[in-house]
Amino acid sequence: MNNAMNCVAKEIRVRTTSYSHFDEINSNYRQMKSLTRTLSQSTDEAILRVPQKHSADQWLESASDAALDLGLVVTSVTTSGERIEDEYGVLPVDINVQGSFEGVYRLLQHFERMDHISRIDRMSIHRVEDSFVEARIIVHLIFSTGDNS
Repeated sequence: MNNAMNCVAKEIRVRTTSYSHFDEINSNYRQMKSLTRTLSQSTDEAILRVPQKHSADQWLESASDAALDLGLVVTSVTTSGERIEDEYGVLPVDINVQGSFEGVYRLLQHFERMDHISRIDRMSIHRVEDSFVEARIIVHLIFSTGDNS
């Protein structure tokens, strides 16, 4: 009888101990659920910024206007052939500018604020004089291929 009571008492202690962590586990679950919801909303917003075609003309016009407004000189702009990466199309744009480092930095911030989703693939900055730099920025314009949902 004592053995049976000890077994029941041990079982009660084990279950009580496992339930003592329930609040912490439940809290972690709620945090993960909130993070998942935020991630899903951010993904939906990013997908809305992916155009159906690369719209390079409008993007290049906006980028060039911004560079000029920031006091930069655009020395060249070239595009490479578009290609498919996973579910999306990519159009590489190679932009070379000259001017102040602050102007180049603000141009990058302009790229981030544009409605068109893009990524900076490569960037090099070479200081020519104390306050004068040459920068080469390769930006990938992302667009939908029509195959993704």
